[in-house]
Amino acid sequence: MGGDGGTISSNRTYLRGAGKACHTADHPSNAAKRAKLEDTEQARLILTTCAISGAVLDLTPSKRQGNNSCSGADIVVCPYGKLYKREEALEALLRRSQQINSSSNVTDALGSHVRGMKDLHPVRFYVTSSAPSNGGNNNNNGNGRGTMARYTATCPITSGEIGSGNVPSFVIVRSKNPKSKDKKKGSPSNDNDETDGIEFSPNVISERAIKEMGIEGLQSEYGPFEERNMIRLAPPKAGGVFEEIQRKWESRVEEERVAKMQKKKDKKRKRGTTNEEVSAKKKSETKTSLPIVAAAASASIQGKKTSVADEARSNIQTKVANNAVLSSLFGGAGKKNQTEKEKRDALFTRNC
Repeated sequence: MGGDGGTISSNRTYLRGAGKACHTADHPSNAAKRAKLEDTEQARLILTTCAISGAVLDLTPSKRQGNNSCSGADIVVCPYGKLYKREEALEALLRRSQQINSSSNVTDALGSHVRGMKDLHPVRFYVTSSAPSNGGNNNNNGNGRGTMARYTATCPITSGEIGSGNVPSFVIVRSKNPKSKDKKKGSPSNDNDETDGIEFSPNVISERAIKEMGIEGLQSEYGPFEERNMIRLAPPKAGGVFEEIQRKWESRVEEERVAKMQKKKDKKRKRGTTNEEVSAKKKSETKTSLPIVAAAASASIQGKKTSVADEARSNIQTKVANNAVLSSLFGGAGKKNQTEKEKRDALFTRNC
């Protein structure tokens, strides 16, 4: 008995029906389930950790806001749905600017899709606190320190757990309010203003809540906002969801670049039109002033000619008066009715 080698149970090639039963993990029918579990785990990591440092995001409500159900404002999101700590994002942008100045080839932690802080938007989760691990005693844990409660990101409408990665969710980016410009200029702010209340309220809701309430139904509490400004958190790469978001963002950036260039061209064109109007006005003024200057010049020249003729006439008259011969010939004060014979005799007599 024995000595035939037996069967090695750890080697699946010798097991009956290995990889053929539908309940086994390596069956082809479970490939979709495995992919879904991987996407869920990836989404959970994105929703709970910083994309730069990998540190766990702090969802503790901020005491400054006075809202115990809203997380602090230290979390920001990029257009691709990744979450960052605000300080880490600022440091990454600072390092990027230093790399540009030093011309170093260091990998950017944020990615090229983030142009600056204008592309990073604050994230405020609606959080629910769970009981402490010591059975509800939140005062002392044996070391003289209180046990910290655990906060979970949930949807304020459907109460779905967003942080699990199973609930598709969106960040609502509010449209810019013209009144905010007045506040920046130094106008006094009102603590009871409705806008201030919205600024410190949760802005992350689930996809199911959006479908149930509709975009118009959410405007009063979360608005004003547009559907194109909503950011999908942790979009899955399966099914082309991430690629579609990436394509839309790139086209939007290109549209903004073209609009900015067009605005600069319009300014230059307007400035050139203004300069042309000024030069045309100067030309018209010059054309109007030319006839006046020409008339003044001709008048001065005519005056000069008249004065020269008068001076010459006075000189001739003086010479005629001083010379007897000339005065007898050209002067008419003496004999007015002399004949030609008398004039010749008088001239002959004076010359002799």
